[in-house]
Parts: sequence; structure tokens; C-alpha cells
Amino acid sequence: MNTDSVRDVADGLVESGAESTEALRTDNVSLEVMRFEPGDEDQMHAHGEDEIYIVQSGNAEINVENEVTAVSAGDIIHLEPGTDHRFQGFEDELIMTVAYAPAKGTHGS
Repeated sequence: MNTDSVRDVADGLVESGAESTEALRTDNVSLEVMRFEPGDEDQMHAHGEDEIYIVQSGNAEINVENEVTAVSAGDIIHLEPGTDHRFQGFEDELIMTVAYAPAKGTHGS
């Protein structure tokens, strides 16, 4: 069994200056912790895997194929493979976990 704290992983992102880090990987799923601050920019992109985002803290917007929706702590977002998206409008520190199934990069993302 592997255990870790999302907050501890996010704190490591602050120290390293990175936007995201992979916290867990198996053949079937990978889990990343992502952190954005006001003023950060996320480019429109798509992945080849299903994505499930869980907003841990903060407020922002997600732009999914030019449809913008507000997101905040506790929200869960599912994106089908190949869906163009980006996060924007970061009001404060936004911390999310994102699961890719199958594992990120196994379908050309």
C-alpha cells in the first residue's frame, strides 16, 4: 500500500516551483497533484485518457471546448479522452488531484 497527503505533495510543488507532479502510477491509472496561483496560465490541451479532476481547494474556471464553468473545492470533473480544456481565472491557490485512466501517456497524451 502507498499513502501520501495531497497537501504535502502540493507543498512540495511550492518548494520546487513546479505546476504538477505525479503522485502515483500503476499500469491502469496515474494520479497527479496540480497547483495553480492567480496569474498562472494553463494552455488549451487534450489527453488521450479519461481524466477525473477533484478540486481540493481554491476557486477557478474550467474552459471545456469554449464552455466556461466555475469550479471550487469539492467539485469533481470528468473529461472524456480527446476533450480540449484548460483551467483559467485562478482567484486564489487552486489545488487539484487528477486521475488518468489508463495511466497518463499510454494513449498518446
